[in-house]
Amino acid sequence: MRFDLRDLELFVAVANAGSIARAAERSHTVASAISKRISDLEENFGTALLSRGAKGVELTAAGHALLIRARVLLHQAKQLDEEMRRHATGARGYVRVFANISSMVEFLPAALASFAAKHPDIHVHLEEHVSAVIATAVANNSADLGIISEQPAIDGLTALPFRRDDLVVVTMPSHALANRTSLTFAEVAELPFIGLHADSSLHHLLTRAAVEAGVALNWQMHVTSFDVACAMVAAGLGVSVVPRAASTLYIKSLALSAIPLTDDWAARHLFLCTRSGAELHSAARVLLDHLRESG
Repeated sequence: MRFDLRDLELFVAVANAGSIARAAERSHTVASAISKRISDLEENFGTALLSRGAKGVELTAAGHALLIRARVLLHQAKQLDEEMRRHATGARGYVRVFANISSMVEFLPAALASFAAKHPDIHVHLEEHVSAVIATAVANNSADLGIISEQPAIDGLTALPFRRDDLVVVTMPSHALANRTSLTFAEVAELPFIGLHADSSLHHLLTRAAVEAGVALNWQMHVTSFDVACAMVAAGLGVSVVPRAASTLYIKSLALSAIPLTDDWAARHLFLCTRSGAELHSAARVLLDHLRESG
């Protein structure tokens, strides 16, 4: 390998700035040095990474591919540096946890706060991801523990019950369904619908449920979080289905109505997942036991 992390850092800086001169200014580096490093990268890979013009630079197809990979590598290198520095300062443990948004909003804050109080020498590195990404990360050892909203569909994982977070329909108080004590998904699927982004496990769950019920979801928009979904409902743009526990705060603050879904799949469970057949290191085991006991 004939390039280093500094080459990648400067390439990303140029891509972000759209200009070698601006990247040089922001990186406190001479422009000619950046230009030379990128030329060396292009020679090393045997392909052009930038299209240079009077107004700046544009990424080629190869440049776009490198940018994606470079950002991942630089992020991982930063994580590695942080982990090694913690070992150097005497920290007893470092645990990598990937979790979905429901667990991060509702269940993990208190659990991790009490864990930190009991185990100040164990650092927990926490990242939010969708369940499919989490399961893959645990399986390939990019994460020690995962918290997901459905049983993993890939081999090599062990799933343990963690919490229950039932799904509810959220409406404005003035909505015709707001006073109902329960609803089926089929009753709301064809209403103007606010959903989470297409990569989320909840989106996949609702899409699958609509197919099985023989109805077409009337998507009005897709958003990135439960608080935004609730805000859109409060603005009168539609209804939404969200996890009750993860959205209680937003539902109360916006004075929305939350009606339980009676469909079997709406009784949603969260799971802790670990790699099958691989013994957790001591710090990860301590955290796993704490999370299971803190419910």
